[in-house]
Amino acid sequence: AGFSPSFARELLAELPRDVLLMGNVDPAGAFRMGTPADVLATTTQLLEATAAYPNFILSSGCDIPPLVPAANVDAFQLALDRFNAGR
Repeated sequence: AGFSPSFARELLAELPRDVLLMGNVDPAGAFRMGTPADVLATTTQLLEATAAYPNFILSSGCDIPPLVPAANVDAFQLALDRFNAGR
């Protein structure tokens, strides 16, 4: 399962800035079972919640399962591109 945005923010607040946290969009729930809109929203919320932490690295929670729609992977990348464009 993926991090909730609030849980990611709580973890990052406790970590030293030289320790990385990678996370964590749910590979089964979001990527495999969600829609592109779900992936876009979930990824955007996570990025916004962790924006103040340069030691956060966006990733899936694990390997991307087989049969994930390409549109869902594209939505993940789109969320990151939009977020970075607004910085």
